Amino acid sequence: MAANPYDLSSRELLSILFKEQRRLAAVFLVLSALVIGYSYMLTPYYEATTRLLVKSGREFQTRSDPNQPVVAVPSSTKQEIVNSEIQILTSRDLVEAVVNKIGAGRLYPGAGIDAAIRDFAADFKASPVEQADVIDASYRNRDRGVAVEALATVVELYQQKHADMFADPRFKFLEQQTRQYQDQLDAVTKKESDLRSGKSLFDVDAQRAKLLDERASTGAILDQLKSQSIDTHQRIDFLTNRLKTTPALIPGGVSQADVVEQAKARLLDLQVKQQQLKERYVGDVKPLRDAEAEIAKLKDFVSRNDPMNRKEWSQRNTAYDDMTVALNRALADAAPLDQQIALRQQQAQQTEAKLRDLESGATAIGDLERERRVLEELVHTYRTRYEEARMNEDLDRDRIVSISIVQRPDAPARPAGPRHLPFALAGILIGLVGAAAVLLYRLVFRETLITVESVERIIGLPVVASVGVHEAD
Repeated sequence: MAANPYDLSSRELLSILFKEQRRLAAVFLVLSALVIGYSYMLTPYYEATTRLLVKSGREFQTRSDPNQPVVAVPSSTKQEIVNSEIQILTSRDLVEAVVNKIGAGRLYPGAGIDAAIRDFAADFKASPVEQADVIDASYRNRDRGVAVEALATVVELYQQKHADMFADPRFKFLEQQTRQYQDQLDAVTKKESDLRSGKSLFDVDAQRAKLLDERASTGAILDQLKSQSIDTHQRIDFLTNRLKTTPALIPGGVSQADVVEQAKARLLDLQVKQQQLKERYVGDVKPLRDAEAEIAKLKDFVSRNDPMNRKEWSQRNTAYDDMTVALNRALADAAPLDQQIALRQQQAQQTEAKLRDLESGATAIGDLERERRVLEELVHTYRTRYEEARMNEDLDRDRIVSISIVQRPDAPARPAGPRHLPFALAGILIGLVGAAAVLLYRLVFRETLITVESVERIIGLPVVASVGVHEAD
């Protein structure tokens, strides 16, 4: 039974390697030389490097509401912040801005804008430094000066873009809100001042206490005046009623009338005349009889109880006059009391009106003061936030950011590449792979038996002798 011709022993393999050593060496040397030679044909390039420190600056401090203080602890880890900065540093916008600023022709002669952007993105590298808040950035270019300039431009535009990315957009809003609240505060302050001046509300508590004292004093005086007025009017009513039943005149006495007195005087004269006539005449003479007859008439007239013969007279009633005087005095006392009561009532009404105005004004003042305090707090808060935002705006405008340059962009005087050692190693590896491929090809596709052992194994008989034959290539 024929054996497998490819089932080779170690001796057979060594024999094949020995017979194919020139060819394998040639393949190995040619491939290695080609790879290494290619490395020397590549254009040298320079690598500019820089390092950036990411500090815990104002940009990474989180802010919630304008009325809340700044939170000092970042909401993201430092590694996340560094990775975010690397994304900004390697963004297409930044690469395009660098290419446009330096020029695609200077960076990559003969390349267009898009090609230059792609090449620049491939040549520019940024990576975090392990266990540090540092970003390591590098850029390769065939021109050392261009490499350094391009990397410096990257850092400059990156700082500007960082400032733009973390700029506080609330600056204008805070400015507007601060001005608005300040205007409202001025309006409320002016309104409060006008209200205090218009209603004379300077010390509400003292004014209230004074008005309450005035009201109490006026009330006490008014009660006293009303009590006096009630007593006076009761006395007036009493005297008025008594005067209605009291006569102003009372009888003073009774005397005879004047005609009776005249009759008595005539009677006396007639009696004297009768006596004279009796002395002159003797007997009952006519003159004597006439005198006696007239005397008798007069005596009868005088002796008659005729009301016409009496004369009565009246006199002032002192009680009536006293009551009249007392009534007039009471009336005189009542008028001022009524005037004082009306005046005190008017004063009490004015005091009550002042108290109502004071309470109304105090309520309005209290509301305005509360509103003013709220507005003052808002103005203080928003002005503080506005000043902080304005300072950040100035810092952003001057590109004062939390990114510091640890190592300025620079490149060694000697080219950084290409490195020949990696190409040499690659050439050796490719040479070995090529030689192995040739060896495998010779083993798989050979048409002859290479060793005596192969013949003996295939035919199953021992070989007595072998003749060397040169194999044509």
